[in-house]
Amino acid sequence: MFILRLLKKKTAVNLETESKCIENENRFDVIIIGHFSLDKNIWPTGQIKNTLGGAPTYSGSIFAALGKKTGIFTIIGKDHFSEALSFCQSKNIDTLGLLVSTEQTMAFQNSYTTDGSRRQKCLHVAPKLLIRNLPKNYLDSKAFYISPLAGEVDEELLRKLKKKENVLMLDPQGLMRNISKNGEVKVVFDKNKLERIFKLVDIVKIGKDEVKAFKMQEKEILNTLDRVGVKIAIITRGKDPIMILHSGRFFEVQTLDTEVKDPTGAGDVFGAAFLSEYMTGSGVEKAAKFAAAAASLKIRYKGPNGFPSKKDIIRHLLLNTGKPL
Repeated sequence: MFILRLLKKKTAVNLETESKCIENENRFDVIIIGHFSLDKNIWPTGQIKNTLGGAPTYSGSIFAALGKKTGIFTIIGKDHFSEALSFCQSKNIDTLGLLVSTEQTMAFQNSYTTDGSRRQKCLHVAPKLLIRNLPKNYLDSKAFYISPLAGEVDEELLRKLKKKENVLMLDPQGLMRNISKNGEVKVVFDKNKLERIFKLVDIVKIGKDEVKAFKMQEKEILNTLDRVGVKIAIITRGKDPIMILHSGRFFEVQTLDTEVKDPTGAGDVFGAAFLSEYMTGSGVEKAAKFAAAAASLKIRYKGPNGFPSKKDIIRHLLLNTGKPL
């Protein structure tokens, strides 16, 4: 298997022999770390096949809509490379960290029930992301949004990323997935492994599927994250209030009612919107309200469509709460 990097001139270079990176003049606001995926989403009312998903798609679209200078560190198969490249170019996302594998793209089948519960099957697992392949100019990014799909991120990578002056936000879903030989996905909580990883990041957002694997009450999970050094611990629970622990203070943020057409990617939309607003200097509670509004707007659309601008999000909050952000 070979991994290739796309250069600015749209030529590919074998990473086994080429290590020199092209330096950008300006510092990035955020780098997204995690794989693209090919999603087949199935609902009781129908399905969408072969939709490009993963954090680069969903969080990338939000960061772009909110005007953040964004790069991605990810691997995609050559079967969907052109589609990924076109997507990044349409969103003005830097592609120096877009690596191309001779294998096929990571793929998932997501089956949803009427209450939004999801059953997953992994159809193909992509290679791990190695620190030696990270573009050097990405290391100075102001923030990193880390949302792996199936174990592609490890402790070594996180240790290299963390600096005093940057912010690391982690959605650990892909570090908690156990994939059987037939591709069935089970979410598991490996306490020792995850606590080592949580110590390396600033913000952790856990979704409702992962909460079940902890086998703890939500407040106990938040306290566990706080105890290992996480500065901002967040639990999203679908339509139920978001739970947050920050600086010893526990509080909840209400979600907004909406017609749910596709919850795929909602976690990455929330995470990206939260980090984006938090980076502007907004407080944690205000950033969470902003992120909840962003997610509620996105899930009204099927597939990777309907990503709101900041103006859309603020207007949605005002219309639904009667209060400005």
